[in-house]
Amino acid sequence: MAESKDKKGKQAPEEREAWGNHCEFFLTSLGLAVGLGNVWRFPYVAFQNGGGSFLIPYLLMLLLVGLPAFFVELTVGQYARVGANKVFGRMVPALKGLGYGMLLVRFYVNIYYVVVCAWALYYLCVGFTSNLPWQFCGDHERNTIGCYSKRLVDDCMADETLPEGTVMTYYNGTCLTNQEFCGLFGLTWSEEGGEETCLNKTVELAFKSLYRRVSPSEDFYNRVALGLTYDYKGNQYTWENFGPMKWELVGCLAATWVLVALSLFKGVSSLGKAAYVITLSPYFILTALLAYAAPRAGASAGIIEFLTFKFDDFKSYDIWSTAASQIFFSLSVGYGGQLALSSYNQFTNNCHRDAFIVGICNSLTSVFAGIVVFAILGNLADGKDISEVVTQSIGLAFVAYPEATISMDLPPLWSFLFFFMLINLALSSICSGVQTFIAFILDEKPEWTQHRLKIVFGSCFFYFLLGLPMCCRGGIHLFKIFDSRCSSSLLLLSLIEVIMVAWVYGADKFLGNIAEMKMKLSPVLKMYWKSMWLFVSPVIMTVVIILRWIKTEPMTWKNGPWKEDVYEYPAGVQIVGWIFELSPTIVTLLYPIWVVKRYREKGYTDTSKLLERILQPSDSWEKTTGAALSEAKINEAFYDDSVYKVSPVLTKKVDADEDEDEEPEKGEATDSKEKGEE
Repeated sequence: MAESKDKKGKQAPEEREAWGNHCEFFLTSLGLAVGLGNVWRFPYVAFQNGGGSFLIPYLLMLLLVGLPAFFVELTVGQYARVGANKVFGRMVPALKGLGYGMLLVRFYVNIYYVVVCAWALYYLCVGFTSNLPWQFCGDHERNTIGCYSKRLVDDCMADETLPEGTVMTYYNGTCLTNQEFCGLFGLTWSEEGGEETCLNKTVELAFKSLYRRVSPSEDFYNRVALGLTYDYKGNQYTWENFGPMKWELVGCLAATWVLVALSLFKGVSSLGKAAYVITLSPYFILTALLAYAAPRAGASAGIIEFLTFKFDDFKSYDIWSTAASQIFFSLSVGYGGQLALSSYNQFTNNCHRDAFIVGICNSLTSVFAGIVVFAILGNLADGKDISEVVTQSIGLAFVAYPEATISMDLPPLWSFLFFFMLINLALSSICSGVQTFIAFILDEKPEWTQHRLKIVFGSCFFYFLLGLPMCCRGGIHLFKIFDSRCSSSLLLLSLIEVIMVAWVYGADKFLGNIAEMKMKLSPVLKMYWKSMWLFVSPVIMTVVIILRWIKTEPMTWKNGPWKEDVYEYPAGVQIVGWIFELSPTIVTLLYPIWVVKRYREKGYTDTSKLLERILQPSDSWEKTTGAALSEAKINEAFYDDSVYKVSPVLTKKVDADEDEDEEPEKGEATDSKEKGEE
C-alpha cells in the first residue's frame, strides 16, 4: 500500500489494516470465541452441574451477561478503530488503564495457551503408527508399575492354556491370577470375596486400593508426552525438583509458533484467510466423530447422561454462577481480542448482528461438542458408570479420548483427526491473541507499521522463549498456574468496562454511537441493552466475582488416583499465582492516579474540573472515530500527529513522548488554574 506524508512532511506508515471481507472477520471472531474450552471444559462443567439442566442457566446467562459484554467490545472497537490500549483512554481518560489490564491478561494467555497446541502436535506426530503408543503397559521406560487396562486383562483371559475357572488380572506388566496378585501383598483371594477383592482375614480390600492404578493413556501422557513421571514407581517432578527440558516439546512449541507467524505474516489479511481452515475444520471433524461414535455401544447412554435434566440443581446458586462464568469465558470477552478484531471492520458494519450470531454459534458449538464428547465417553465406559471415565480439561483431551481411540476402527485415523481438531481450535484463539498484541504495538507506534513483519516474527519468537519453561519435565506445574490464575481477573475487568460504558460514558450516548454506525435498533432492543448494561449485567457479574473469590482454594496438582494423592504448591508459588491474577486489576485501578498527576501538571488544579475532564471523552475521541472522518480520510488521520495534538497550556512544553489521548484543552486548564489562584 502506498505511503503518505503527515502535515509535518514526515513519512507516514502504511494504511491501517482491514478485513478482506466480512466473512473473514466473522470466522476469526468465532474462532477466537470457539476454543479448546468448548471441547474439553464445557462438557465436564455441564456434567458436574446437572447435565441438561445446566444448559438452561447457561443459555440464559448468554442473554444476561455474555451478549451485553460481547456487544460492548465489538462496538467500541469498530467505532474507535483502535485497540484496547488506546480506545478507553479516548473514551474515558481516567480508565485508560483498563485497556492495559486487558492486554496484560492477553499477554499471559498467549504464553501458555500455545503449549496445549504443542502437546496436540506431539500426539498427532507420534500417532502415525499402526499401533498407537498409548495402548501398552509393561515398558519400564514408558510406563509405571500401576499401568492397568481392562483390555489387557481380557488379553490375559484369552490364553487358552489357562485352567477352567481361572480369574486373571494385570499388574506390573504381567498377567497374574487373582491368587498370585493377592499373594504379592500378603493377602488371600476367594471367589466369594469378589472378582477384584483381596481378603485380610475378614476385611475386604479392592485391588485398586492396593496400588495406584492408571490407564496406559495416562501413563503415556505423564511419562512420555510431558516427562512428568520420571521412574517406574510413578514418582513425579515437582516445583522443588523441576526436571530438565523435554526437547520433543521444544520442537513442537517452535513448530506451533511458526504456524502462528505464517498465519499472521500479512496481518489480518492472512489471518482472515487462515480462519476458513482453522475455524471451520473443527466442525467437520466433530460431525465425523459423532457420526462414528453414535451407532456404537454406550453412545446413547452417554448422550442421555449429558442431556438429562435434574431439576433440583436449579435450587443451587452454584449452577447459576458457574453458568455465568462459563458463558463469559467462552466468548473470550475481557481480553481485548474481540475489540481489536472489530477495529479492522468497516465503520458501518453491523456488529450488532455479529454479536448475536457469534454468541449463539459459540454456545451451540459447546452443546454440540458436549454431545460428541459424551457419545465417545459412553463408548469408553462400556456399560460402567460414565462418571468413572469423565475427566476435566487436560485429562479429557489427552487421557480419556486417546484411550477411546484404541477401540475404534482405524485408531490412527481418529487419533489424527482429533488432535488436528485440537490444534486448529488452539490456533484460532492463539492467532487472534497474538494479533491483539501486534495491534497494541502498532497503535502505540503507528510509524512501525512498515516493520510489521519483523514485529510479527519477533513477537512469536519472544513468546516462544517465554513458553520454554513449560517444556521442562515439571513444566505442567507452571502451566497449571497460568491456566488457573491468569484469566481470573477477566470478570472484574469486564465489569469495569460495562460500568464505564453505561454509567460514566453514558448508555444513551453509546446507543447514539451505535446509530452513527448505521445500526438501527428497535425501541425494544434499546431498552434491552440499556437494562442489561445499567443494571442486570453489573449485578450478576458482581455476585459471580464475589462467589469466585470466596471459593478460591490453594493451587494443587493431582498426582495419583487416590484421594490423598494431592500435591499442594509451595507458598511462594501460590503468591506468584496471586500476582498473575491481581496484576491486571492493579494496573487498571492504579492507572487513574497517573492520569490525575499528569492533568494536575498541565494546570488542572481544581479537583472538580479535573474529575469532570478525565471522566469525559478526550478531544481525540471525537476527531478520530469513523463518524468524524470519511472512510477515505480515516487512515490518513490515524497517522496524522496533528489530529491528536492539543495546544500546550500555561506555556508549559509538552514532551514529545507524552500520550496525546489524555491532553487537556488549553482553555479548560487555564481556567482551572485561575480559579485555583483565586
